[in-house]
Amino acid sequence: MKRLAMIFLLLPLAMAGCKREVSLVPADRVYTVEEYLAQPELRKKVSAVCSNDPGRTGQDANCINVQRADRVASAGSSSGMPRIAP
Repeated sequence: MKRLAMIFLLLPLAMAGCKREVSLVPADRVYTVEEYLAQPELRKKVSAVCSNDPGRTGQDANCINVQRADRVASAGSSSGMPRIAP
């Protein structure tokens, strides 16, 4: 009986350690695309968090905005490259 009671007491403690939280930088606010474009270091940090676990963070507003900002920031980067014809 004591063994069964001990299991029921320790089980919630063991399960509490299994939950993993994903926190974006900062988690309390949603940044706009323009704010990510103005702050490249923040964009890089949030983009790394979002791309590390896209299944869990794919629908997060910060992840969507940082992906759009990445696309806008890289839109003109290939203009100096030669055209590749098939």
